[in-house]
Amino acid sequence: MVVTPRDAASWKLMYVSDLELRLSGGGSYSVNWHAFDQLGKRFAVQYAGPLVPEPPWIEQTESRIRRRVLKIAGRFAYFSPATLDRNARLAEAHFTPGNDAVVFRSATRWCRCRPRIPYFIYLDAVFHTFFHNTFDAQDFLAADVERIWKEEAAFLEGAAGVFFESSWGLDQARAAYNLRGDHYFAPGRGGAIEPPARDSWTGATRSLVTVAMNFHQKGGDLVLEAYKLLLPRFPHLTWHVIGAPPEGDWRSLGGISHEGVLEPDDTHDRSRLARLLSDAFLIVHPTREDTSPLVLTEAAYFGCPAVSVNLFAIPELVANGETGVLLDSPVTPQAIASAIADLLTDDSRYGTMRREARSHSLQRFSWDAVGSFICDRIDERLGAAGESSSPPA
Repeated sequence: MVVTPRDAASWKLMYVSDLELRLSGGGSYSVNWHAFDQLGKRFAVQYAGPLVPEPPWIEQTESRIRRRVLKIAGRFAYFSPATLDRNARLAEAHFTPGNDAVVFRSATRWCRCRPRIPYFIYLDAVFHTFFHNTFDAQDFLAADVERIWKEEAAFLEGAAGVFFESSWGLDQARAAYNLRGDHYFAPGRGGAIEPPARDSWTGATRSLVTVAMNFHQKGGDLVLEAYKLLLPRFPHLTWHVIGAPPEGDWRSLGGISHEGVLEPDDTHDRSRLARLLSDAFLIVHPTREDTSPLVLTEAAYFGCPAVSVNLFAIPELVANGETGVLLDSPVTPQAIASAIADLLTDDSRYGTMRREARSHSLQRFSWDAVGSFICDRIDERLGAAGESSSPPA
């Protein structure tokens, strides 16, 4: 029997996510929206989401009491066995007989799903990475956390393809879970907004930009102190904070403006964001907790270099000394101020860095390129699965 390859458009996919399908709301929403959009350019895709069951109230309460009142380790209720079972039932209720494959956005919450068809996963980082990025390990029972890691590892190993937003995320997962399959890839991701046709910065402004929904988490307090150090020497320097309001005594200083939350799916907000990034001298992002921040990619689309940290997947986004400056931990206001001052006083170096930032971001972080890579791998794997399941001639 000769197997006739199916046209990619005939593959029917179910896309499972815990998020509402919209561009606004932060980086996770944007990546989710673009991933679904890219799949839809090649395949027939249905959206199952937002699927967000709440963990059992009693489990959450017990864990909080143990950790906050009794000061002993608690369980991670958000991924308890009962919660993961609920997640699986909720997701599997959306599977239909006509589906050829399932695509999960993220892994941990769906790790008890057992589709009878090939499944794929697109994620930023595994739970092991997230856990050590965010929590104190002593706050949770080791056996409970290790159970989650083991279940997630098995879910990843059983997939037909797993796509990470960064090589850093993939490397962290391989090291943590001893992953051995050849179905792991790091195609990356694009930004939330479209790149402009050109870099329109005129050189007339010396504007810093920080984008943060959590001011302290993204190092806004460090930028504030750095700004205080810079202002006497550079009185025309300004700082625009996009997202959550700044904290501290920022109102007593000149040149700082809070721009509020700018949603990329709102025409007016998108225009304002583009204008701010077009005028920006630097994006300053000394983040304490992150994976692969979209804001650095988006700023670079406009030619805006970054001052950030040499952590997480950021070295993939910013080439230190070429498209921005990456600071080693622990980051101090003095180090931030020094990096900014060096660029403010070296026009030649800054001009080269600006050109390289835009070129690097446009070449490396295109949603069309990322989408084509993911769709090609899905098409290949589904085609191979179809051939292997065909009866012999």
